[in-house]
Amino acid sequence: MNQKWELAGDYSVEIWFHVSKDEQGYPDSKSWEQLLGRPVLERDDYFQLESIPFYLKNVSCGDIVQANIVENKEIQEGKIFQFQELIDRGGHNTYRLMLREKHPDDPKFTTNELLKKGLAVEEQYGDFFAVDVPQIVDQASIDDYLRAERRSGRWEIQDGCLNEKITAHRAKKVQ
Repeated sequence: MNQKWELAGDYSVEIWFHVSKDEQGYPDSKSWEQLLGRPVLERDDYFQLESIPFYLKNVSCGDIVQANIVENKEIQEGKIFQFQELIDRGGHNTYRLMLREKHPDDPKFTTNELLKKGLAVEEQYGDFFAVDVPQIVDQASIDDYLRAERRSGRWEIQDGCLNEKITAHRAKKVQ
């Protein structure tokens, strides 16, 4: 958790983020993603993200973002909080996993396995996982585990949003 920011309340708001599509137009069914954020004391338009993004590549759980109240009929009638900019990184890393070889008890089996490693997990459709790696977890061992399971054919993995520490770690490992 980012200690520079003090949370203002015991509630969350829904913040809407525009989803950038890749070269193939993925995700074709998603133009907006909604994440939960808790307000911080420093400014009434700053929030600490509590959700793990499935489709976004520019934010992770724990980040501080600015969101303004706007009307956006593309999302819904009335006013919403809409993402404006990233203010501060919370130090978390985000990955997306797509199961290829399922255990008979999936998605529960994979969710529990990831939770036991100290990761936070959200699941969709029974085979699609958003995974949050907090700062307190050994990133190198998580990278080794995720890559080993990918090589075994268990899942496909995609980087969601990686903080500077992981980028530096990977650069050293390649050299």
